[in-house]
Amino acid sequence: MRTDLTPAERAYRDRLCAFLSAELTPAARAAHDDPDELLGWSTAFARAFQRRLGAAGFIGVDWPPEYGGQGLKGAFHSVLVRELEYHRAPNLDSGTLSYLPHAILRFCSDAQKRMLLPRLARGEIGLFTGYSEPEAGSDLANLSLRATSQGDLFVLRGQKAFSSGARAADFGWVAARTDPDAPKHRGISLFIVDLHQPGITITSSRTVGGWLHDAVYFDDVVVPRDHLVGALNEGWRMIMAAIDTERAVLASPGALEIAFDLLLAHLPDDDVARERAAALAIDVEATRLAGHWLDDLRAGSEGPLPESALALLLKRETLRAVEATALDLLGVPATLARGAPGALLDGLFQQDDRDHLYFHFAAGGFDVTRNVIATRLLDLPRA
Repeated sequence: MRTDLTPAERAYRDRLCAFLSAELTPAARAAHDDPDELLGWSTAFARAFQRRLGAAGFIGVDWPPEYGGQGLKGAFHSVLVRELEYHRAPNLDSGTLSYLPHAILRFCSDAQKRMLLPRLARGEIGLFTGYSEPEAGSDLANLSLRATSQGDLFVLRGQKAFSSGARAADFGWVAARTDPDAPKHRGISLFIVDLHQPGITITSSRTVGGWLHDAVYFDDVVVPRDHLVGALNEGWRMIMAAIDTERAVLASPGALEIAFDLLLAHLPDDDVARERAAALAIDVEATRLAGHWLDDLRAGSEGPLPESALALLLKRETLRAVEATALDLLGVPATLARGAPGALLDGLFQQDDRDHLYFHFAAGGFDVTRNVIATRLLDLPRA
C-alpha cells in the first residue's frame, strides 16, 4: 500500500495549495463570510471561486480529455478534495466537485457526459444529490418521489429533503420511483433534472450548526427521457455504487488534519494535554493512511467498495474526538460563539462541533455505517 503521493501528485498539490492560499486570504474570507449562506460562504463568492478553480485546471484532472478532463491516473482527485477541506474552501457541495462527476462518468450516456462534465470542469455549474426524503433518509429504498412516464417524457411529483446545496445548484442527480408495484429496491430510476424550470420550489431551514439546509419540491416537473440515467428501474444499483464513492470522498482527511493542526497550535503546555494530543495523532495518521488505502483499492476496481465505510467512520469519529478535546482542553475561549469577545479563532471550534452533529445521521450516519461494515466488509449476519 502506498503511504504518500507520487512526485506528480505532490506537484499538483503544491500548485493547488498555492492557488488556495492566494484565493482564500483572511481578507477574502472576511469580505464574503455570510452566516445566512451554506457553511458561512456567500453563494456568489463560492460560484466565482469554483469558476476560478476550473479555469486554473484543478477540476477534472483525472477525467478523460474528451469530457473536459486531463486524463491523469492516480490520486489527483483525492488531493483536490483533501486540500479543499484543509483550506476550508467554500463548500460547493453536494458532490459537484467530488463524487457525482465520477458517477456521471460511470453510468451516464455519452450525450449526458458531454452535457455536464465540460461545464463542471470549467466550474460553471453546480449539482445536488436528490436522494433523501422526509420518510426516506437512512431507509433510502423507501423513497416516494414519483416519475411517471408520458411518452418521451417523465413527470416528477414529490419532495426531496436534506438537499445540501440545492439553492446554488443547476442540476439534480435525482432518484425517483418509476415502478410503484415492484419491490421497493427495484422500482427506482435515476434522472438528471434541470432545476431552472417550472414546477421546482426550494425552501431552506436553519440547522443547529447555523447553516441552511434545503428541501426541493417537484410539482409536475417535466424531464426528457434522454435525461434518464442508465436503464429504467435500475437506479438502486447505481445509487449504491455512487454512495460507495461518496463515502470514499467524505473520508478525506483534510478537515480532520486542519482541525488537529489548529488544536496543536493552541495546545496548553502540560503533560496531560500533550498525552491526549498524542493519542489523537495516532488516529489522525491512521485516517491519512486509510485515504491512501482507498486510492489503491479504487485504482484496481470499479466494483463496490465497502472499505470506504470503514475509512469514513474512522475520519468522522476522530474529527468529533478532536473537536471535543479542543473544547475540553482550550477552555472557555474555545466554547464561545462567533463574534463573542474573546472567542478563540472567532468561535471556530464550537461552530464545527455543532455543525458536525450531522455526522451522526448524514450519509448513513454512524450506525448505518457500522452496519455496512458489519454486513458487507466483515460478512456478519444481519440481525
